[in-house]
Amino acid sequence: MLAHPAGLRDRKSGLHLSASAMVFDRFKGIFIRHPYLHTILLPAGHVEPGELPIVCAVREFHEETGLMVQAGTGQLIDVNLIQIPANPIKHEGQHQHVDFRYYFMLESQLQNSAELPVFRLEQKRAPEEFQAYFDLKLNS
Repeated sequence: MLAHPAGLRDRKSGLHLSASAMVFDRFKGIFIRHPYLHTILLPAGHVEPGELPIVCAVREFHEETGLMVQAGTGQLIDVNLIQIPANPIKHEGQHQHVDFRYYFMLESQLQNSAELPVFRLEQKRAPEEFQAYFDLKLNS
């Protein structure tokens, strides 16, 4: 961070700040297919300058899925360090994300247009990394 005064929001640094959203539609988790990594992930993205991670998670969830979360339901559930491979299309080298993961409740079933393919998966079909988060739904 000392080498990059803009800190975790500088996309040229080796460490980026990101945020993601775990949201359920009934008992199924809402996931996206990442366009570059070609894998099923939580809706997520980079935290922009002046933006709080929780605000980023709400924004990215809406942009990527076309769905909205209920205002005031955000709860920090996890913080992860994720290895991200280089992406020559975005002129980004290999780097890491400090990802703040939040749990939100879904606002409604109404959907605007989604940027990415959206999947509603039961716990047993969700990527193993996210399966423990399904306990949040059972306890809410």
